[in-house]
Amino acid sequence: MLRNRPQVHYAHRPTGDIDYILKGTVNNAYAYGEFYRALISDVKAHNVTALLSTKEIKSTFKLALDDINFLEIR
Repeated sequence: MLRNRPQVHYAHRPTGDIDYILKGTVNNAYAYGEFYRALISDVKAHNVTALLSTKEIKSTFKLALDDINFLEIR
């Protein structure tokens, strides 16, 4: 379902009341509408909540690999 959707950058399955969290980008509101309609028709979801972000404040991803001693893992 998500493999053929280049708009989706991240997909998470959290604990709690939410089943999945998707993060992605589209060019405009029309593209979002097309993506949203196609997604919910494929998923056959009963309850969908969508949140739109108007501005990204911070986005970083860094693994603390310097803190891991890979020789001890063996």
